[in-house]
Amino acid sequence: MKRPDGVDKNWIFSDQADESVSALLGKVPGRWGRMTPLCRLLIVQSAQLLQDRGLLESGHRFSDSGRRVGLIGGTKRGSLHTDLAFVDSMVEGLASPALFGYTLPNIPLAETAVAFGLTGPVFAVFENKIPLKKAELEARRFLESDRTLEFMLACDFDHYHTVDGQEEISVNLTVVERI
Repeated sequence: MKRPDGVDKNWIFSDQADESVSALLGKVPGRWGRMTPLCRLLIVQSAQLLQDRGLLESGHRFSDSGRRVGLIGGTKRGSLHTDLAFVDSMVEGLASPALFGYTLPNIPLAETAVAFGLTGPVFAVFENKIPLKKAELEARRFLESDRTLEFMLACDFDHYHTVDGQEEISVNLTVVERI
């Protein structure tokens, strides 16, 4: 994984946001230490995209200026990685309350919505072939039917282990605008 400053680090696994992440976000979400790596990655990549496109400044939220934006996420696996980690935590008879809160596929999207004040539609769709395309189609559908939406974000997001045991976390994010 690359940090926002381009340094190759596993920063998404750290319970503390480093300086580059703090600078990018302006304000680190209070739940950062409890968030899953997928949540952290989605928040940071959202900040990068929104700032690169000139849509939002660091530390600002859309809802603070009355702007309506939504986020649709396409996924192949949903929260399966976290679900399995939660079940593993039950083996010792002590289920992890920190993991339980992240056992729904839309939670990374919800954390991102809170971080950036997204007040439009925010939800996950499952798609086995091309999750980003499915998310973009849903986002366009909302833009066509709701004129109060300024634009939508669409992404594919997944966290899983490959067949050789490597951990993969991916987020691909785009802005969807009216045609």
